[in-house]
Amino acid sequence: MTDNDTLPPTDLEILHSRIHDEWEAFSAVLSVLSEPQIIRRDPGEWSVKDILAHIAAWEKFLILNQFLGMSAAEALCVDPAVIDRADENEVNAILFERNRGRALVEVQSDWYETHRWLMSELVKIGEEALAASTLCFGPDPKPLAQWVVLNTYDHYADHRRAIEARKTI
Repeated sequence: MTDNDTLPPTDLEILHSRIHDEWEAFSAVLSVLSEPQIIRRDPGEWSVKDILAHIAAWEKFLILNQFLGMSAAEALCVDPAVIDRADENEVNAILFERNRGRALVEVQSDWYETHRWLMSELVKIGEEALAASTLCFGPDPKPLAQWVVLNTYDHYADHRRAIEARKTI
């Protein structure tokens, strides 16, 4: 959750606006980066390309799991036994390894198209569904709106700030 929110917005207009605004801020940071800056992977850090693949993977998971009803394991294409024991960091490591060798143009296209898909699915969700508690990842149910926030504008903002903080960018 963002610092100024105590509950996730269940008003679709507010949710869409926040997602749009942070998507635009994230995209603006990306727009000034050269290809070498995007693909460079410093020791112990993900490249910006890795971050784009990561964001797309979690948005895709949100769509498949919460909007289309797939299990977490199926939505992440991960063995159910792994999902049952793994934490978010372990899943992120699996997603990183899966995506690290992909071409930049493929990752950028997937990032963009997955976001478009997410936004087209989100308009189909009613405000009642956004307020309803659901399991997404991990053992604790949360309102669907919170899962959306965590996998959209909070996620973009976290990674945007990390990219901006890099000394070489």
